[in-house]
Amino acid sequence: MKLKWALGLFLLAGCGSSMNAPPAAAPQSSVNADLEKVLEDVNQQWLCSGPYTKPYKDCVAFRSKYWADDFFEVLSTGELLNKEEMVATQTASIPSNPPLGTGPYPDAFKLRAVYGDFAIATDHTNFKTADKTGKVVFKNNSKVLRLFVKQNGVWRPAAAGLVPIIPASGPANPSKHSTTPRKSPDEQLEKQLADIDQMWLDAARNKKIGYLGKLFTDQWYEILGWNPTGNPGKASTLELLANANWKPGEGVFPDQFQLEAVYGDVALATDRRTRNWFDEKGHAVSTPHRSVLVFVKQIGEWKSAGASLTPILNP
Repeated sequence: MKLKWALGLFLLAGCGSSMNAPPAAAPQSSVNADLEKVLEDVNQQWLCSGPYTKPYKDCVAFRSKYWADDFFEVLSTGELLNKEEMVATQTASIPSNPPLGTGPYPDAFKLRAVYGDFAIATDHTNFKTADKTGKVVFKNNSKVLRLFVKQNGVWRPAAAGLVPIIPASGPANPSKHSTTPRKSPDEQLEKQLADIDQMWLDAARNKKIGYLGKLFTDQWYEILGWNPTGNPGKASTLELLANANWKPGEGVFPDQFQLEAVYGDVALATDRRTRNWFDEKGHAVSTPHRSVLVFVKQIGEWKSAGASLTPILNP
């Protein structure tokens, strides 16, 4: 069953939306319950949800100041936007005056790992929008990798990767990502981490489990685009890879690596990961994903701490 879980079709990709959001799985108890509560509150502020619900225009203004300067997000369509692009995109929607009640509704918040002043968490976010009659209805939902950094004593959102569970119905929106050349925050580190990114996926295809065991942090965690409701950690992933039976040409292949932000001994990056596999009828299938990648430096060595893989709807 585990092998089928890893290699199975992303069956939910063709599902339409429904009126009611599906129930989220209850989060497990946290090893740091107090910090989990703090970050859940930060998350609600970020999303202008719960006690922080406010008019859309006010929410956009708040986010533009609340996000870390190097904030970025991979949308549920696989589109990568930096902070400037996020603010511009959301500002452009202000004239439409979205009614109060539309927007994200997070639940099942779970703190996954803490590395000094950096934290990795997940949630299950439902999105509501107004239909043609003006009624606010459920549109789609995602499992989200949410990243936080503590700066000047205050926890702030650093990045996010949305992996759709029930994608929005209808065609994907046109690309919003700017074509402005991006300057790496650290070209030497970018090359080093890009090499690690390539090596760990090569090791996964070649079942070099010992190498991966040393490369992954103990609290390593990933959200997979073809199984977004799963919770693959280090132990379960290493076991799955050890028992995998890859066919020639199958695997996940990275390119377009970008270093997005560096916070001391934590580095955030993105890449495109193309998953090549054969379906039950023997047909070759290739599905591109946009990943959010977290690296942590421990005892002088950079390690992989986690990732999210979002299917790209407009490759």
